[in-house]
Amino acid sequence: MPAIAIVGRKNVGKSTIFNRLMGMRLSIVYKEPGVTRDRIYGEMTWCGRNLDVIDTGGFFPDEELPLARKIVRQIELALREADLIYFVVDAKSGLTPSDEDISGELRKTNKPVFLLINKIDNRKDDSKAFEFSKLGYRDIFPVSGEGGFGFGEVLDATLKLLKIKLAPSGHADQVIKLLIVGRPNAGKSTLFNAILREERAIVDEKPGTTRDLINARFKHSDRFFEIIDTAGIRRRSRIKESIEFYSMMRVLHYIEQVDIVILIFDISQGVVKEDCRIVNLALAKAKGIVIVPNKIDLVPSKDRRKILPSVQKSLDFVDFAPVIPMSARDGRDVDRLLNHIIHVYTELNKSADRQVLENIVPQVKPPPGGMINSIVQVGKKPPVFNVSTTVPVRESYLEYLRNFLRKYFGFVGVPILMRTKIRRGNAG
Repeated sequence: MPAIAIVGRKNVGKSTIFNRLMGMRLSIVYKEPGVTRDRIYGEMTWCGRNLDVIDTGGFFPDEELPLARKIVRQIELALREADLIYFVVDAKSGLTPSDEDISGELRKTNKPVFLLINKIDNRKDDSKAFEFSKLGYRDIFPVSGEGGFGFGEVLDATLKLLKIKLAPSGHADQVIKLLIVGRPNAGKSTLFNAILREERAIVDEKPGTTRDLINARFKHSDRFFEIIDTAGIRRRSRIKESIEFYSMMRVLHYIEQVDIVILIFDISQGVVKEDCRIVNLALAKAKGIVIVPNKIDLVPSKDRRKILPSVQKSLDFVDFAPVIPMSARDGRDVDRLLNHIIHVYTELNKSADRQVLENIVPQVKPPPGGMINSIVQVGKKPPVFNVSTTVPVRESYLEYLRNFLRKYFGFVGVPILMRTKIRRGNAG
């Protein structure tokens, strides 16, 4: 999915524009604490096309304070991620030296730039935009973040420039799309390379874009796969906050595109908070999940039996996900990993037998003070169930229902989504 970075000096209305865009069929918003304020990124849909949008902090071109320099570094990372830049200026305050300085910095990126002249409250204010032509941009849009004026033209031009297509159908649906995620030095690229060495029938391989994407297609057991390695994500202590934020932005960007997320981590370091956050993102997007504790060759043989229970305890909130301990370096368990991935993909597309589902509903423990009327599967990839009850139910009860369904139907490695509806009266 293409990414757009909203940039500009302080107080020109960047966050107002971001919120305006997010109001246009918002998919998801994720907040991450930043250096001086929350950093926010999100996804939106326009005319059936999906876009990632990054709201950045205000540029500090004339300040040398440590916090200002950290925010500038965050903005630089956002620009590196972006396919298109929305450069926001303030029509009411007019063109400033800071605007000109920022414009100079943006030109160095060699990225396309749309100049958004904000705070144009009506058509009569269009004349205020004239002085900004001095910046030399071809694509200039008068807008009002507060009033919502002008964004249809901006988004139409965005789709045209980036040539964003509707999601393909047909053969593309038969490709199992995978994402390898994990901390630096967990073995992501080693696993990626091990998979491609194992499978000789590589049908397509494309090295990265500006976002350090490594993408390859291959065939295994008569199934086609596309695999993405999130290479290039690095954590440095001196810019920990910005790297962590935009690393998560990148992971969220890629999770949207795939069917199954492979979390890989160094077993000698165990599961840490960042791993849990990545898994939670996969859950939020209802993707298949496979857990790979890596580097088991470094674990003494007598201790390897402890790996599985230890990982399951650390990631107990995804106890339905298969755990495949392996050594990506020697690649001996790649075939077993891919077979588990095929199984999870099958589970993603599974439909519970309707008759069996109807027969087991009477065995379900009723919610406190109520009854279950019916449970019906209404979707797959991921599986979605409509649950009709006579009373409101808590998340803990829905978790009980998910575990109950897993006992009969499996859904290994797959989040189960539930929609509840209250219908008073007796079941039946």
